[in-house]
Amino acid sequence: PCTRAHAATPSAPLPPPMAKSRGQPKLLSASDGGKMNAAERKRLSRYSRGDGNSSKGVTKPGLKRSIKRGEAKIGAAERKAAQAEVLQPSEAGFLEAEGPLERTCRVRQSQLAAMVDEQTAAKAYEVQLPDLGPYRVAFTANGRRLLLGGRKGHVAVARWEGGFHVLSELQLRETVRDLTFLRDHTMFAVAQHKNLYIYDASGTELHCLRSHRPDVQRLAYLKYHWLLATVGSTGQLRYLDVSTGENVSDIRTRLGEGDCMRAPP
Repeated sequence: PCTRAHAATPSAPLPPPMAKSRGQPKLLSASDGGKMNAAERKRLSRYSRGDGNSSKGVTKPGLKRSIKRGEAKIGAAERKAAQAEVLQPSEAGFLEAEGPLERTCRVRQSQLAAMVDEQTAAKAYEVQLPDLGPYRVAFTANGRRLLLGGRKGHVAVARWEGGFHVLSELQLRETVRDLTFLRDHTMFAVAQHKNLYIYDASGTELHCLRSHRPDVQRLAYLKYHWLLATVGSTGQLRYLDVSTGENVSDIRTRLGEGDCMRAPP
């Protein structure tokens, strides 16, 4: 009888392991189990999203896998953000005092213009508004639009590109306590004498929010959540969803009148 002989096909040789270069940062190999030094751990901690969810004690297999998968994705995103930090061309500017007696709040704009390079100094503008102030100022996220609001009712939208140009201007004829841009330069909110108003870029009134009473003192827009935060003279903190126009939360801070509020960048 004829017998068939099956020749075993030789498997392709495995490629040799790649040698790690000495100049490669350890943070890039953290996903492979490499150890990080103190500087790399500090850089990674700046992008931490807090304590993760633990899958211990979870009895459902599907839920347990979902938790582990989600935590793995968050950890990978943190490492990638820390790795991309080295690609940033520059860091944010800041003022540093030379001694304990020097205060950065006393540094004048003219002194700053004399210290920077000529190209940066050419971008400095002087705007004198002596009659309808004091003024509150707000900028768009990209810094190209400026919103000015005078205490006596003067509101103006200006552009910095190619010089200082006023795009729209209106006189409300009542007290303006604070103002801020919303999603972009096409809409902005103004805290006036009694109510909170929303205008478009041309100065046309879009909405009057009478639910934010008594008088609103400060405004802050959370650009990543599309929420407008307001605080009034009684310390009432409210969050307004700009996309739907509904109040998301109403919190009694019990801290008295709120005169200062800032949103994280």
